Amino acid sequence: MKQPLPKFPGQLKKNDAVFIYGAAQKKPFLLVYKQEKIEVVHGPSCRCDKEIFIERCNKDGVDVIERRGGGGTVVLSPGMLVTIVVGQKREKDGALDIFHRVHEAFIPALSQAGAAGVTHEGISDLAVRGRKVLGSSLYMGSNTTFYYYQSSLMVSCDLSLLDRYLYHPPREPNYRRGRAHSEFCANLSEFGLCVDINELLVLIEESLKKHLT
Repeated sequence: MKQPLPKFPGQLKKNDAVFIYGAAQKKPFLLVYKQEKIEVVHGPSCRCDKEIFIERCNKDGVDVIERRGGGGTVVLSPGMLVTIVVGQKREKDGALDIFHRVHEAFIPALSQAGAAGVTHEGISDLAVRGRKVLGSSLYMGSNTTFYYYQSSLMVSCDLSLLDRYLYHPPREPNYRRGRAHSEFCANLSEFGLCVDINELLVLIEESLKKHLT
């Protein structure tokens, strides 16, 4: 029997329309795209006045948008790849199981693109040499067997935007060790990347299709 489309509580949030579309497709549904503009995206637990420089966002015309799923507040900008996965939860799947499974599918693509030594860090990050290159969030509704994953991969973006629009986060993974955004995060281009962002997008799509199917 075909499962009904999900009904998300409250108003539509970042990428909800893609999630709903993906829920109607064969699983896993995958979408990888290049971020075209600067946006600040936060989860439901964010205290915007404590985590985001709202006045700077308003001055620069940067949208501040809420998403579903946990994780910290992020700045999306050109030079990043955003990945969305709508998948079928397995029996006894927890958030960590899903993060690990999706990120294990990322690593071969990043290695093939020349960025070796990518590791799982924190709850939902990928890093190289202790510097974060990918952050992700996950939403699992209570009335569905699907999960909704989204992540941002820093390829060649302007890292100074992180310090401009975000305060130091109220919570951080142990491996961050108090570092400022621009010291903690890194572009994949710093670690031997030998393809451009368009080629990397294709490699990630192919790897996710191969390893998540």
